[in-house]
Amino acid sequence: MNINTVIGPVERFLEDHGKRVGFLILLPLFLFLWLPIIVVAFMSFADSVLVFPPENFTLEFYHIFLDNSQAWSAIFTSLQVSLVATPIAVALAIMYSYAFSKYDFPGKGVITVLIAFPLVVPLIVVGIALTLLFGMFGGTGSYWEVVIAHVVRILPFAALIILPSFLSFDTTLEEASKDLGANSITTFRRVTLPNILPGVIAGGLLAFTMSFNEFVYTYFVRGTGMETLPVYLWGRIEHTMSPEINVISIVFLAVALLMVAVAVLITDVERIAIR
Repeated sequence: MNINTVIGPVERFLEDHGKRVGFLILLPLFLFLWLPIIVVAFMSFADSVLVFPPENFTLEFYHIFLDNSQAWSAIFTSLQVSLVATPIAVALAIMYSYAFSKYDFPGKGVITVLIAFPLVVPLIVVGIALTLLFGMFGGTGSYWEVVIAHVVRILPFAALIILPSFLSFDTTLEEASKDLGANSITTFRRVTLPNILPGVIAGGLLAFTMSFNEFVYTYFVRGTGMETLPVYLWGRIEHTMSPEINVISIVFLAVALLMVAVAVLITDVERIAIR
């Protein structure tokens, strides 16, 4: 059978009904991705965590959450960790991406594998390994140990986004800058960095979101009294199923949506600047 006799009708069908077919394919995918989130948001206003659809709606658990000093302390702890771990991870990702894109050196492949290692190894394995490593040096689950663990977790994601910005950067701009008398630091600050900045910001936003939501590494590495929001949420789930859990889940969703909004805003500003 001639393959053209099959492809021809398929092409005509897609030309006539392609939009409808695409919609029918994307709609279930959209529902699969967003329906659980919509249900959680819906249930955050319910008076019971296990009854769906809820019989009554209330803002009581939002008030309980707002008055919960332990939850707010966990939020601030998450912010303190994320706001420190993210710049460190981004700085390391920039240095790695710069070196990877410009130079050939011994161990280049090994370093790349080590950076990507946490992406392919189960989180619990790396969490246990970090706990043992810190224990060898007398670690007590301090704030900085949690920060280091978060850097290990988010560095691969930041590097994966920042590296393409360096690889696609026109290096002749750097050469022109140096020909005009600028040194390497000035060239990087005034030529390279502005061109890769969108990638750096995107990597930073993703790294911050990953750090804020990180549970496994934190759970293994943290000491007594060190409680981030994911750890606090896990503790609440362990002891009781309260509708407040859904409210806390909305906090995670709000952080993610805020990062998306910032990314969109930065993209729009960049487009306006280009015009």
